Amino acid sequence: MNDMTVTEPNTAIALPAPTQLAAVLTNKAETNDLLARMIADGDAEFASLSPDTAKGRKALISLANKASTTRAEIIRQAKALTEEWRTKTAAVNAGKKAFEDGLAEARDKWRKPVTDWEVAEESRVEMHQRNLNSFDLGRVDGSSSSEDIRAWVAHVEALTTGPEWDEFQPIAEARKEAALAHYRTLLAAAVKAEADAAELARLRAEADARARKDAEEAAAKAEADRLAAEKVKQERIAAEKIEADRIAAERAEVKRIADEKAEAARREQHERDKAEAAERARVEAQQQAEHDRIAADERHKKELAEAKAREEAAAQRERDRLEIERRAEADARAKREADQAHRARIRNEIAAGLKALEAGNWFALADALIDGKVPHCEVRI
Repeated sequence: MNDMTVTEPNTAIALPAPTQLAAVLTNKAETNDLLARMIADGDAEFASLSPDTAKGRKALISLANKASTTRAEIIRQAKALTEEWRTKTAAVNAGKKAFEDGLAEARDKWRKPVTDWEVAEESRVEMHQRNLNSFDLGRVDGSSSSEDIRAWVAHVEALTTGPEWDEFQPIAEARKEAALAHYRTLLAAAVKAEADAAELARLRAEADARARKDAEEAAAKAEADRLAAEKVKQERIAAEKIEADRIAAERAEVKRIADEKAEAARREQHERDKAEAAERARVEAQQQAEHDRIAADERHKKELAEAKAREEAAAQRERDRLEIERRAEADARAKREADQAHRARIRNEIAAGLKALEAGNWFALADALIDGKVPHCEVRI
């Protein structure tokens, strides 16, 4: 009687060691190469077999069983490798989480002094900018009295522009100088205007006095003409000459006053032009400072937006990684369930084949195994 042996898993096609198998499974070229060699070896044996004989059929069934057994072994080893990688991945994730939390806390702690300094710096700059309004040029104007302007000049002169202004000290000094120049110009113009008004009043009083005197002289002359007809003509001529001289003198005086007023107006306009130029320079400096502040704010906002974008990208990458792990676990679970279903099917098919035999008839069982009537079982003769 020939020896009959049911094939065991060690009858499968030879596989690399588990450590080498991991390298093969993660390299597509090596995977394809190993699979091609296995199939080529099987095809070489397959080409020499024929289903026309019992021996040929048994050999073909054995060859097919080798493929199934090898497939199951690869699945088993791959599952073991997957479990090992999953354990290592969990450890790596735990370590990564510790680094993420620790370094985030350190980042916030190390950044806090700068944040506190920025808040204090912003408050300090706002205080200086508010204090610059102390030099406001709109408190008095050309319609104010010299007394009011002089009082405001003294107030501005009393304002300090020392080191307490920090980097705003040059701006404060410039604002103070511009304000004092403007107010002093207004003061000089007000003093001159008040002096001109007083002089004009004096001249008008003198003109009125001369007019009254001329009227009295005219009355006396008329009376003298009535009394002395011969002297009337001489006195009239003399009076007309005196009157002509007086009118000429008055006209000359009026022209002198007009010329002085015109010159004063020209000087005043010149001073106004200078003051306006100084004001324009101050406004331009203020606008430039505001432009610089806005640019700094925009840069700060942009840096915050970029930092937020980086954090959101990192969070999205983490969500993607978790989704990949979830899918891999689902795939592995589906494969396990498929393997279990396949094993159950094979077991049921073997059991069904055995049930068809007569119970207790071991020779019938042996013949059934030899003839390949029990699914998934092979006897070598």
